[in-house]
Amino acid sequence: MSTKAAKFLNKFSSFVAALAFYLTVATPARAQTLTWSGVCVGTTENSTDVATLQGLECLIANVFTVIITIIGLAGFVMFVVGGITWMLSGGDSGKVQSARGSMTYAVVGMVVALSAFIILNLIASFTGISLITQFRIPVAGDGT
Repeated sequence: MSTKAAKFLNKFSSFVAALAFYLTVATPARAQTLTWSGVCVGTTENSTDVATLQGLECLIANVFTVIITIIGLAGFVMFVVGGITWMLSGGDSGKVQSARGSMTYAVVGMVVALSAFIILNLIASFTGISLITQFRIPVAGDGT
């Protein structure tokens, strides 16, 4: 076995061991990050905590939270795949260019996605208009 292959296997086994350790001690994921209360859950005379149409506000907020996480994970995975492709290119300039492009697009995608989130929050904090960061379903007589 060549020294390059031995070094790669050593690093790969260290990565797998670290990943296995992380997965065993990581806290469990919560499927629902926001509590369904207030406008998201209505009440009737016979029962409480009945889901209403306004419950879509909480559902969409939860979906956006998950999407931001998925964007980050997808960017990280693409960056790692590009790095592995670069390491295994063997000096082939076509593979190196492909790997470099993959890594560049992964970083650009994460920067654009996070920039949109940050810009919206900055506009909301500077102008004091927090409605641009909230998804609201209009209700008759509510005034919003």
